[in-house]
Amino acid sequence: MNRQKITWLQILQGWSMLLVVIGHVTLTGIFENPQTPVSATIERVIYSFHMPLFMFISGFLFYFTKISRDLAYKEVVFDKLKRLGIPYLFFTFFTFAVKFIFSPFMKRPVELSLRQFTDSFLYPGSNPLSEMWFVATLFIIMLSYPLLKYMITGHFKIAVLIIGSVVLNLFFPPDIFLLCLSNVAYMFLFFCLGILFCKFDIQRFLSHSGNLLLSLLLFIALNLIPDCPILLLNLTGIIFSVSLCLNLTPIVSGLFSSFRDYTFQIFLLGIFPQIAIRILYSKIPQNELSYWSLYIISILLGIYLPVFIAKIVEKIPNKLIRRCFGL
Repeated sequence: MNRQKITWLQILQGWSMLLVVIGHVTLTGIFENPQTPVSATIERVIYSFHMPLFMFISGFLFYFTKISRDLAYKEVVFDKLKRLGIPYLFFTFFTFAVKFIFSPFMKRPVELSLRQFTDSFLYPGSNPLSEMWFVATLFIIMLSYPLLKYMITGHFKIAVLIIGSVVLNLFFPPDIFLLCLSNVAYMFLFFCLGILFCKFDIQRFLSHSGNLLLSLLLFIALNLIPDCPILLLNLTGIIFSVSLCLNLTPIVSGLFSSFRDYTFQIFLLGIFPQIAIRILYSKIPQNELSYWSLYIISILLGIYLPVFIAKIVEKIPNKLIRRCFGL
């Protein structure tokens, strides 16, 4: 894979993380609050595709770093336990402590009990840091490494993989919260598509500006259709995002360079300053100026405070501490 393709992927990672941070602002504490129609529309559009996009990127990187190198299963699992499992464990403890100390301000307070701690792993959606559902989902999908490696070795098997993942996406029960199985079934399709994009270099077909315009118009049109199937929104959002970043790469190759190498750290840490801004907003006079001022501040803090912390942690010689922060 040449340097330009790596650069566009870095820009895509920065773009996807920016979407996550914006989606987490929610100053009023009410998702898609009709009292704030502009930000509600932004939230609705972002949530129509941003986590499938993250899973797509993860699949792309999984093929590039693991499958294409034909790594042993044991090596892949051990690597992901270190990179995903250690931060999961550390931030579960950390968030328990933060939410317990500041429980009067928390939308989802915690109790220090063995039951709740155990549920944080068996039912990752109940983790005090609710974003951990994605980490758990990603890890479980990656456990299917031998199956994925086998299923992409022939056209017929690839067709079966795609059809099977679409069936899981559309028809798997949505309320099986044990080990995030419903999320695993839903996101498996996008992870597979990321793998196939990398394997067959499909992204080269989206680098033309005409395809960017077409994907943008299609994405806008589908978002204007009431009750549009969410899978269509997921897919068009991914296609538009990939095309956007491919087209931006030759023009602004350094786009998002101030934070695109720290997307995991932003994912883990960004919500904490954003919660603090949310609490602050609830304590001050609320008007258009205060809303949009804190909206922008929430985005900037959600991105750059984790980057600042990550750069400090990178300098710590203790490897375990760096692992706790996903470094």
